[in-house]
Amino acid sequence: MRPIEDMRAALASAPGIDPADIETVGAQSLVPAEVRQRGAGDFTDYPVRGLDDPFLAATTYDLAAVATGYESADDVWRAIREEPGLAVVDPFVAPRRNQFVFGAAPDFTLEGFYLEDRVFDPVEVEVRDPTTGEDLTLTVVGVFTDDVPWEMAGITTSQATLAPLGERAAPSTFWFGLADGVDADGMAAALESAFLDYGLEARSLQDRLDEAVSDSWTVNRLIQGFIGLGLVVGVVALGVVSARAVVERRQQIGVLRAIGFQPSMVRLAFLVEASFISLTAIVAGTVLGLVLSYNVVTYLGEQQDVALTVPWVNLALIFTVVYLASLASTLLPGLRASRVYPAEALRYQ
Repeated sequence: MRPIEDMRAALASAPGIDPADIETVGAQSLVPAEVRQRGAGDFTDYPVRGLDDPFLAATTYDLAAVATGYESADDVWRAIREEPGLAVVDPFVAPRRNQFVFGAAPDFTLEGFYLEDRVFDPVEVEVRDPTTGEDLTLTVVGVFTDDVPWEMAGITTSQATLAPLGERAAPSTFWFGLADGVDADGMAAALESAFLDYGLEARSLQDRLDEAVSDSWTVNRLIQGFIGLGLVVGVVALGVVSARAVVERRQQIGVLRAIGFQPSMVRLAFLVEASFISLTAIVAGTVLGLVLSYNVVTYLGEQQDVALTVPWVNLALIFTVVYLASLASTLLPGLRASRVYPAEALRYQ
């Protein structure tokens, strides 16, 4: 694959690309390196990423913790852009008081602070390029939040900091900020066509996000399917109970009819009973489910950047369907009960 040294200049002459459609172009490099915290442990393999000035100026990535002397993530990114030698790390290498994390921890980890404290003293990390033997010392002044994409995993610094590594630190990934109204998928296709000779592969962030969460959505839908099957069984069970009640209460129904209850009143009694049972189950299940979800999300929120979002519209739709289905399953037994004649019912033993 041929490298593109100046992507902004290349866009100006690229066929089928209007440079005005692209507001920002950021470059990112990836250097497989050996790293260790100064004075602690042995060197281990871990990626080091370099970001150019346009990327650092436009980034909005948040940080879970910052070093003393910095007030916010913006301060950290500004310092990395202006002062070579500063860096941020992904949250997987930061020590935590609670070690509950998704997946296995990397071999390279930091010491001397806890992510939950949100503030820490700067940590020095030694970086060694195993190919060229070049050594660098980086000062970690920030830690990414848990929702950082995998494209930012590793130790992240500026391109100026990685300049001593030469061609090894040449940008291999470019990020494009599009103007309002520009179709991201269409621009990705246009970029691939314009830079076909360079072997460029372009994808929109939405496409990458959909791919990243597709497995989770599959598991969610599978769980929803099992829950839906349980709802179907519950509705059918309610219909069976109502049908059995017609037989067991045949004499009581006959007495009600004998003292003046109309058929519609008997049907309504069965529907009211089914409504009470189904609404009680819906309310109790919803409350218990929300309490359990709140407790789980609150616990995970102490280690991961997650929040509870209740899909009220979906819940309302599901509850309405379940309630109507429960009434429908009770309607046939209610019709049978309303057709019971008093004389026949009172003779029934």
